[in-house]
Amino acid sequence: MSTQSGKFGVRRFMKEQKAVLPYPDRPLNGLTVLVTGANTGVGLEAARHVVRLNAANLILAVRSTTKGEAAREDLMKSCPQSTTNISIYSVDYCSFASVKSFAEKIINEVPKLDIAILNAGLNAPEWRVTGDGWEEVLQVNVLSTTYLALLLLPKIRESYNKSADHMPALVVVTSDTHYVSSFKQKKAADQKLGILNAMNDKAISDGFDKYPTSKLLEVYIVRQLANWVDRNMQGEVIVTCVNPGLCHSDLNRNSGLVYYGLEFFKWVIARTSEVGSRNYMWAALAGRQAHGQYVGSCEVQKPAVLVTSEEGERLAIKVYQEVGQVLTALDGGVEQYFA
Repeated sequence: MSTQSGKFGVRRFMKEQKAVLPYPDRPLNGLTVLVTGANTGVGLEAARHVVRLNAANLILAVRSTTKGEAAREDLMKSCPQSTTNISIYSVDYCSFASVKSFAEKIINEVPKLDIAILNAGLNAPEWRVTGDGWEEVLQVNVLSTTYLALLLLPKIRESYNKSADHMPALVVVTSDTHYVSSFKQKKAADQKLGILNAMNDKAISDGFDKYPTSKLLEVYIVRQLANWVDRNMQGEVIVTCVNPGLCHSDLNRNSGLVYYGLEFFKWVIARTSEVGSRNYMWAALAGRQAHGQYVGSCEVQKPAVLVTSEEGERLAIKVYQEVGQVLTALDGGVEQYFA
């Protein structure tokens, strides 16, 4: 089911939601896999596939270790024959310090890391600001996700082996909502930190468009980071982004009264979290064909026109530069990615 239009309408959405996606069956023997936001929803189901496919190690990255323990028990009960070792680490994307601490623990305590699936995300129309001073959706979905990706990338690269049948992979979970982002903040692209400052301005960015726009920025960043990996790491890590589709999950739990309308819509058309998680596994194991690409319905798809057009290319460079300015000021260790 090839969807290469770069446009996203009702017909395409309905077709994709009804698509039968391949069930993951490739063994993960010997691999270590990390999944963030792994205690519920699509993240939990991706973790279940990892355990079922007998990975050597699974790292559940969660905000609450209590919920992480419950998730581990659930996974072990559902896959009693698996020999996968499951460990739990806590991380809070609303805090850069927590992201840094988590990454340092993974780097220092985990012998190797083959696949990282950055699934944690937030959809909250209310305006909330983190302790770091950034609007919450912007920090969780864009800044902290990128920060963690950059911190983990060298660790993932260490597992590269040219004779192996698996490429190390960094998978960022995005969304098909990026197609419908208005991205009105692009008007500030000629200013220093103009786009991010506009996204951090309640008068400009309050409301439901925060989430689609954050997901658009993720697509931009993945494409730029993949280019950096090709130039500086000889393409030895697959960097890709994946859309799980509309799934039954807890993503919209912070959407207020709108939550109930969304839940009814999901009841009619949504995929199960398990079906959505098949996309994660496909992206993580697809190899070079997925590098720098947008994956949906277990295939490489064309992202929004605002990504692939000349304007989109310029905006991607600008967004990547702005994120680089913020993260480099926070942590000089990531400056190499933006030099």
